[in-house]
Amino acid sequence: MALAAHTSSRRALILAGDAYHHPDDAFEGVGAALEAESITVERTTDYVHFHERLPGVHLLVIHRDGMEYPNGMQAGPLRWMRPEQEDAVEQFVLGGGGFLALHNAGWNYPWQGGYRRTLGGYYIGHPPVARFRVEVVNTDHPVTAGVTSYEIEDEQHWLHWDFDRVTPLLVSQGLGDDGRQSVSGWAYECGRGRVVYLPHGHTLAALQHPSCQRLLRNAARWLIGL
Repeated sequence: MALAAHTSSRRALILAGDAYHHPDDAFEGVGAALEAESITVERTTDYVHFHERLPGVHLLVIHRDGMEYPNGMQAGPLRWMRPEQEDAVEQFVLGGGGFLALHNAGWNYPWQGGYRRTLGGYYIGHPPVARFRVEVVNTDHPVTAGVTSYEIEDEQHWLHWDFDRVTPLLVSQGLGDDGRQSVSGWAYECGRGRVVYLPHGHTLAALQHPSCQRLLRNAARWLIGL
């Protein structure tokens, strides 16, 4: 499945869709932000062959879990990412590509290889969808330009992050009884390329939140050097 948008010298590939997230939410919510920056957007749900489409792409966007249920939900999940796909993502970024990892792009992926190294962090867990606050902790980074702290209704993802390598941009704070805090977005330069992780996206409404849209557009510009 691939749909072209504007004619542009910059191309993005969005990989989205899994058992818990409808691909059209990401294709609409993220695709619109990229197209607003005059980036040509291709969309795919094909997690088996997506890495074969990276040549000629400037920006890779992943909005999907690292697991599939080939034997049904009752049998439990299996990780789908293979070593050659990890290597393709890592080499894409090291060679100058941009990687925008969204929401669940750290959930149940391999955690000892190239994908984990490239992402710069890892998923721990999340509570049910609820309203929480997001603080902008780095106002000087291009990804947060024009973004002030905000509240949003979404899944608040709790994450590990590589404090010695990546620059935290956002911190989330639960508003309920738990009130748990977590790093909630980061950026860093990786070889000749760049990586950004942004937290939102369980619903289309969350992706269309004005602050999320601004973050997506800023991230796309920074990642591909616009």
